Amino acid sequence: MFNHDTVNRPFEFNESVANVFEDMLERSVPMYQECQSLAVHWCTQLAKASTSVYDLGCSTGTLLLKLAQAVDKNKGIALFGVDNSQAMLEKSRETLRESPVPCEFIEADLNQGFPIQNASVVVMNYTLQFVLPENRGPLLKNIYEGLLPDGSLVLIEKIKSGIPELDRTFIEFHHQFKRDRGYSDLEISKKREALENVLIPWTVEENRDLIKKAGFSTVDLFFKWNNFAGFIALK
Repeated sequence: MFNHDTVNRPFEFNESVANVFEDMLERSVPMYQECQSLAVHWCTQLAKASTSVYDLGCSTGTLLLKLAQAVDKNKGIALFGVDNSQAMLEKSRETLRESPVPCEFIEADLNQGFPIQNASVVVMNYTLQFVLPENRGPLLKNIYEGLLPDGSLVLIEKIKSGIPELDRTFIEFHHQFKRDRGYSDLEISKKREALENVLIPWTVEENRDLIKKAGFSTVDLFFKWNNFAGFIALK
């Protein structure tokens, strides 16, 4: 449940958030489980033997666990979870305690760049939206340069519409989604205030242009639900 003691503070991924994060996502993000499954399918399809798969913004490690259970254990694929929150990384380590494939966790601020090495796939689920707008281009360029030839980016984001009246409708649909899962109007309003200037969504076109500008030769949508979208990009 939303903590009213923190309603005037900017949203941050601290220990209190980490403890309820999965429940919060289930109740706040449409088709959250389906999108995780789609990301896993793309990774298992595109990951190459003896390479690495990175989850940037790994939060509690649930996607990494699904990846660890899905990839071929004989292909020598290593998993890396990257997050800037110690609380989230502690949750991730607990989640992957008995991982069937190697998984390493790294604390890093994606706003400052991060070295990607020997990667065939990089995943960013609901992560780029929290990176400062001016740092998104350099981060995607850094990912592109760190990917092996034929490497891939799987990106799922909250987005906005470039058409104001449609954007208002998308937002209302999303708020109704939250109401249907037990959030009150006050909780929705306070959460939106907390995320203001922290989560900054862009349009499909803006995201696509940014990915192409980073160097990716192919970009397409594999998922869209009103103001949420999934992109696949190929090097």
